Amino acid sequence: MELYGRTKLAIILGVKFGLLRQVIKPNNDNIYALSVHPGAVNSAMQQQWKDAYPGLIGKLITSAMLFIGRDVEQGSFSALYAATSPEVEENNWNGYYFTDPGQPGKESDQANDEILSAALWDLSQRLIRAKVGEDAIIPWSSKTNRP
Repeated sequence: MELYGRTKLAIILGVKFGLLRQVIKPNNDNIYALSVHPGAVNSAMQQQWKDAYPGLIGKLITSAMLFIGRDVEQGSFSALYAATSPEVEENNWNGYYFTDPGQPGKESDQANDEILSAALWDLSQRLIRAKVGEDAIIPWSSKTNRP
């Protein structure tokens, strides 16, 4: 759960402080970057509780999550709303995090930590360069570097 939570935090930070502040705003691009959390969705992921917590506890957590979880179709609503709703642009919700359609989510203090965000941005760039090559990251510009 801790690693799962960290990946969700990285997505929120990467969207709000990375893409929005480092790429989209400096180039005055008309692009909206959003992050969404679909809630507990009854997918194969819920079955992993049994592996993470063998025995009765894992079975109880799995059963509880499947009972309170949304079906896959309902789980897609937040992402579909973020991708298609005119309200996003009308309300200038660029960089927002949604938990339900039209409902900006409550973010943790870490999700608003600009120092943590800068460290994530730096780490991401170093990892990309180390794995793909020094020339893997090119500056984004709305006027250049596009096919």
